[in-house]
Amino acid sequence: MARHTRTIPHFRKLVAAFAAVGCIGLGVTAIGGATASAAVTPAFPFPTHVTYKVGVMPSAPQATRDAAVEKQYDSWKATYLVHGCASNEYYVSTKGDDDATNGGTVSEAQGYGMNIVPLMAGYDPNAQTEFNGLWQLVQDHKDQWGLMQWQLDGKTCKYYSSGTPDAATDGDLDIGYGLILADEQWGGYTAAAKAWLASIYANDVAPDGHLKCEDDGPNTDTRPSDMMLDHLRAFAAYDTAHDWSKVITRTEAVVNEFTAKYSPSAGLLSDFVVDANTTSPQPAPADYQEDQPDNIVGYNSIRVPWHMGTDALENGATVAATAYNTAKLESACLKSLSGGKPANVQPHIKLNCANDNVSNDTQAEEAGDSVGPAAMASGDQAWTDAIWAQLATNPFGDTYYGETIKTLVYIVMAGDYWNPAAPPSGSTGSPTPTPSASASASPTPTPTPTPTPTATATGPAGGKSYEAESATLANGADANSCTACSGGQKVSAVGGSANGTVTFTGVTEPSSGSYQLTVYYLSVGKAKPATVTVNGTAQTVTFPETDASSYSVIGSYAVTVALKAGSNTIAFSASGTASAPDLDRITV
Repeated sequence: MARHTRTIPHFRKLVAAFAAVGCIGLGVTAIGGATASAAVTPAFPFPTHVTYKVGVMPSAPQATRDAAVEKQYDSWKATYLVHGCASNEYYVSTKGDDDATNGGTVSEAQGYGMNIVPLMAGYDPNAQTEFNGLWQLVQDHKDQWGLMQWQLDGKTCKYYSSGTPDAATDGDLDIGYGLILADEQWGGYTAAAKAWLASIYANDVAPDGHLKCEDDGPNTDTRPSDMMLDHLRAFAAYDTAHDWSKVITRTEAVVNEFTAKYSPSAGLLSDFVVDANTTSPQPAPADYQEDQPDNIVGYNSIRVPWHMGTDALENGATVAATAYNTAKLESACLKSLSGGKPANVQPHIKLNCANDNVSNDTQAEEAGDSVGPAAMASGDQAWTDAIWAQLATNPFGDTYYGETIKTLVYIVMAGDYWNPAAPPSGSTGSPTPTPSASASASPTPTPTPTPTPTATATGPAGGKSYEAESATLANGADANSCTACSGGQKVSAVGGSANGTVTFTGVTEPSSGSYQLTVYYLSVGKAKPATVTVNGTAQTVTFPETDASSYSVIGSYAVTVALKAGSNTIAFSASGTASAPDLDRITV
């Protein structure tokens, strides 16, 4: 489907001329190749599985998720990753969406490519060469502020819009994040990354700390789809020379101040926001920048649940409280509005959570796909699975924009989106920690014959391990040998008709709060439910299959639980008459 309310070439020309008075519309990223030495073995080759701090994973097995990402990447790369304009350059084509002439690129697209390619290194043996080409094109097309010219022709690679070349903040941020990914993946990009982040800070950040829309724009407006808080947290960890914490704090404040007044029950943000440098940010006028309404959710802000959900998944409900709360509200709104069918999520939504039906433009693949990380973070298994299923399709024939967003969402939802600010420790190959989940989660376990993970609590403390065979066993639950288990034993006959129980007592914490309880278990041949009771509060959890037949594969499953200060009791028992999984240990 042509995104006719987003693909607005005539508007883009006007934007360049009037950039000084407002935000550039949806930018896309151009990428280019560099002269590079032989490729370095990636530190985190795809698939590198990660443990998210909140939420659920799609119910599909991990191997199935990885294969789906690989298939989508192959399709995306073959269609949109172009070797040109120069022999040492690559760029991401916006073909099909007319965001640049002759299928050219924009900085948004370039940034997307510079995120995707290093995450796929290992699967793609040419990833570093391609990344260097993407980066080379950026370097060859900088504006006067040292950032990427936001729109380039596909044949000449010259700046295509009228007026003085300028840059778009979303592309700048993704390019910076891509350089950090590359530095963690291959090494050798530190100086380039820090120089790029310095340019962003000097030109894309307003004096109060909020993100401007472009490097030569005013200090009064912002675009919520640029609010990639996970990127900003990575910048803060990587670049201590600049006060990125100020940017994070002000970005979160704009989100909270805006939604409290204009979308308190849905958490929606309009495509553009004005008065962002005050404590009363408000929707931009409808005709502020684009030929779609800018005062509601449109093709810009449909990306917000993706970005907020990703920040929540990576950084947890406490550190990323604003993103977590916003993601939950947006996910619930869009699920309700669409009847739980991702294809029914429209690209234009009013801030009170109602469809706007702008010019009968009611279908866009990326509108539903982008909700995936928010659905995961909110712990909605059915909604997460529905969105995961849609990713395997292209219901409306979307091109560059939808297919590129899909690729990145796929990587997040598959559990392969590692954080360069806190990369998986000790990885020179594919690490195997599993995604964590909320109380209602059903993530897929990552098998490992001899696991030695340490859980990280989302509350004030964590890292304590409790062996199942040392817990109180009743109603037939018994300990038996398990060579793959951490203590050499596991507890079987949990649940079932006799309702075998395993009760951990003396689980102590210094203060009350939400904690991550990670369960190490075996569920051979099928997924198995269990009732997990914490201090008398019960919840049913379905533990995914660890292996079709092997008892040497231990899975891990994380649940967010409420613990009190002092001693806590955690019990595992039957869910109905079903057999629960065998238990190895728990960590809190």
